[in-house]
Parts: sequence; structure tokens; C-alpha cells
Amino acid sequence: MDVRATYLRFPAWTQHFWTWQTGKALPGQRPLLRHTWASYLTVTLTVFLTGLAVSTVAVAAMFPYWWVALLLGWTLTVAGERVMVLVIAHQALHRRFSGKASLDAFWGEVVTVLSVYHTFRDFKEEHFDNHHRREIFATEADPPVQFLLDLGFRPGVPRRRQWRRAWTVFLSPVFYWRGFLGRAGSTLKPGVGARRRIGFAVWLGWWLSLPFWFPHGTLVLVLAFVLPVILFAQLSALLDRLGEHEWLAPRVPAYGHRFYTAANTAARFCGAPVPARSVPAGRRTLAWVRWTALTLGYHLPSRLLVVVGDLPNHDYHHRYPSTTEWTTAAYARQADIDAGPEGPPYQETWGMGAAIDRVFRSWETDRGQQPSEALAEH
Repeated sequence: MDVRATYLRFPAWTQHFWTWQTGKALPGQRPLLRHTWASYLTVTLTVFLTGLAVSTVAVAAMFPYWWVALLLGWTLTVAGERVMVLVIAHQALHRRFSGKASLDAFWGEVVTVLSVYHTFRDFKEEHFDNHHRREIFATEADPPVQFLLDLGFRPGVPRRRQWRRAWTVFLSPVFYWRGFLGRAGSTLKPGVGARRRIGFAVWLGWWLSLPFWFPHGTLVLVLAFVLPVILFAQLSALLDRLGEHEWLAPRVPAYGHRFYTAANTAARFCGAPVPARSVPAGRRTLAWVRWTALTLGYHLPSRLLVVVGDLPNHDYHHRYPSTTEWTTAAYARQADIDAGPEGPPYQETWGMGAAIDRVFRSWETDRGQQPSEALAEH
């Protein structure tokens, strides 16, 4: 089934929204808006800082229904933070953010400081110098694979046990504490520049000072900063990592050196088939209630908090890592399909959980030697 085509049940003027929400463009669809790097940066920083401000004011003032504002603040903070790391810093280390190496390095450091993330240099070493290397990608030597193995995920383990392990890690204080130590410790390592350390100290010092002078300061520190910036972002990173690629799956020699990532990489779209007009009247209301609940309670939060920015089309990034179309990746990927991709067919999964389950299923069957059932080719 062409899931995206089912969204044509909605009016034409809504289709760009559905392209953003699902991450998949329609055939022939063109972008409605093209960001410059500066406008993309401005919007992202505004979302992140607004989220922190909304959460801070909500907790400090404790006005009626303050917790509703806190939820909004958490959403904006985590969404902004993950875009800062996974889009801005990511494109900067590929030298495709502003197009100037010095400017990319500067903003890469800024957003990783604000995110309390690893240094830009460490991020570049992990992702650009290792993950993108042909002989390392998706093997046991790939840093993301090492990260998952260190958390107790194992090839050859039944899928149900993998999911139980996932929930154990999701709820583990040790996981979050180790994640924080790794992120903060990256800045404290020898060789890190003074500007990075000073910026990091000022940013953390601001938040750590709140209990001494701000109304409900300790609660503000915990609820407005520690939970979204440290814990929720760490959970988002794990969910993203689990479904990012079909880790340890075998290569397809026929794909050659240029498209060596295609066998291990599928698009991750956030949506579900819209109920068809042919659904019997008695079941139509239930079908729409279920679709609406899934969209609002699962697919939209996945898009905002985990599969952010251009991540739904991460397969396009690996085919064309030097592309300048990262702000409009959904349209660029579809244009490549429309033109007849020069490489192997694109693959896709629908639903964040389905992408993770794809990995668990492949690991269950002798390290991914069997094809995944969760994929559809285009």
C-alpha cells in the first residue's frame, strides 16, 4: 500500500503539512518554503529557548494549569535540542550547514554546548570519521553499534527479549547517568578548547544557580532543564539510534561502493494509512478515532521528538551525504524516485516502532541475514 497516497483524502492545501508530519513527499511535489541556513538556525534556537523559557516560567509561577505549559515547554525544548544536534551540528560536521568551515565549526560548538552534548570534535570523530566510512558502517566497529551492544542488545536474541531489554534501558537511571557523564565528560577531556569549556561552564552555571535566587529554583532546575535537556533528550537519542539503520545486516555487493549503505538504510516515516472511503459505515467512526489517536498520540510526537528534521529521509542523506538539499530532504528524495533513482530501490518503514522492530527482527534471524518483513520498496 502507498501509505502517503491515502493522505490525499485531505484537501490539497493541507498536503505540505502532511509531507512534514509523515516525512514523505508526494510524487512531483515541490517545497512550499526553502530555509537558508540562517533562518533554519534562527527558528531552531527560538524553539529551543522558548521551550526552556515556558517551562521555567510555568514552574516558577505555578499558575493554574501550569503543568500544561510545562508539557508544551518540554516538547519545544526536546524538539529544538534534537534538531540542533541531529540537523545543525550534523550538517556542520559534513560542512554543509552554512558552507563555510569556520562558521560551521562555530555553530556546531554552540548548539552542542546548549544541548549539553559531546564536543563538536567528538561528534565529528564518531559520525563523520567512523560511521560514514565504508568499512565501518553498520558493523561491530561502528560507534552506534558499540553503543547498543554496551547497553545489552545482542544479535541472535529473540525479538521479544530485545523489546524487554529496551524497556529496561528506557527506565534505567544508570542509563541516563552514564549518558550525562559521557556528554559532560566530553568537554572536560584534555585538549578541549578554552572557549568551549567557558561556554559550557557559563551555561551549566546559570542553571545550577537558580536554586539560590529563583522562585522554586530547585524545581525549575529539575523540571525545566534536567528532565528535558538531559533525560528526555537521552531517551530520544536511544529511540533514534535503535531504528536508524539495520545494524549488522549484510552488504549487497551488487550495490557497489557508492550505494553500500542502501541495504541497511530505510526511510522512517511517521504516519498510518488514512481510513478509506470504502470502510463500512459501522466501522468508519472507529477507524477514524483510531487513526486520529495514533496520529496525535504516537506519530506526531515521534516526528517532533525523535525522527526530527531530515531524519525521516536519512537514507537520502547516506546516498548523497554532500547534498545541499538537507532543509528539503523529503522533496529531494521523492524527486530522485520520480526521476528513477540511479542507485538501488529506496526502502521505507512507517512508524518509529516499526523501524526499531525491523532491527530486532533482523538480529533475531542470525544477525540480519534474512530480509526484513517491514520494508516496502519503491
